[in-house]
Amino acid sequence: MRQGDQDWWRLADTISTEDRPRALEHNAHAAPQHRLHLALGPVPCAGAIMTAPVVVLLSHPLLDAQSTPDDYSFRRAGWPLAALHPEAPRGIATWWRERLGPLIDRFGAQHVSNAVAAAFLTPWRSIAFDDRLRLPSRQRMLDLAASAAARDAFAITLRGDELWTERAAIAALPPTRRIKPGAWRLTEFNARTIGDDAWSSICRRIEVHAWI
Repeated sequence: MRQGDQDWWRLADTISTEDRPRALEHNAHAAPQHRLHLALGPVPCAGAIMTAPVVVLLSHPLLDAQSTPDDYSFRRAGWPLAALHPEAPRGIATWWRERLGPLIDRFGAQHVSNAVAAAFLTPWRSIAFDDRLRLPSRQRMLDLAASAAARDAFAITLRGDELWTERAAIAALPPTRRIKPGAWRLTEFNARTIGDDAWSSICRRIEVHAWI
């Protein structure tokens, strides 16, 4: 499964069916910033979640003034993390390019697009993350992250590290493979923000990742 393929859309349909009753209940009582934008559909993952050597574990797909309905349905052949493609919607392209800029400078945007993926605890777009919300899809999202852990990928957790580690396979990852930057509002992955050793390890794995 990779972003935008048939398996991705099938999982999105399953998530939509399973989550909708609970999501509607949540929206009826949630603060505006925590409401889920159900009309935009769920985002099961971004990128090549089954093969990327680096998986970023995120709380939710962010919704902001630059977001468009096409952010995660945008797809180009050979670019699993399609936000890095030159024609990607501006908002999502800016978010990812800001964070992956040093890797893009080093390896090129298409290589990084194949080497970095993302999973979301809550796979629905919202302005802010509600860490109290538990949707039926939570177990599926944890499964995706656990499958990455099982195949020796690096996991970078931003916000919600303690929530991702509800799954034993993720909690059991050594610090060399579950990387926690100092700030969850991280704007760039580099040696300073994730540590020299982690940065060197990630770069080595990306360098040898065969994606063609």
